[in-house]
Amino acid sequence: MTLDYKDHHCKICGKYDELAWTNGGYCNKCFKLHNLEKIRESIEEGEPDTFSGDYVVCPYCGAAIDEADLIDYPELYEDGEHEITCEDCGKEFKVETMVSYDWETHKMEEE
Repeated sequence: MTLDYKDHHCKICGKYDELAWTNGGYCNKCFKLHNLEKIRESIEEGEPDTFSGDYVVCPYCGAAIDEADLIDYPELYEDGEHEITCEDCGKEFKVETMVSYDWETHKMEEE
């Protein structure tokens, strides 16, 4: 299937998404899930590539912690390496957190 700029429906859920054509034909939600499945496949193949901006993925079993559940891991909001235990398989693993910031400036009204 060839995608072009006019194709705005997700090929998984069928939902209209203006940017689906830039995400390989997926809406944003399905695009994240598609990427998670690719991570899980890399774990199963024995060559884990767990880098993700959407999930913290256990490198042993592929269980994922999404952004909503990160509230239980406040240490993961700080730069550096952290050790956590997977709630699914019970194995401990390291998480490297890379925090970034963006800034925008505005002119002050001159008095």
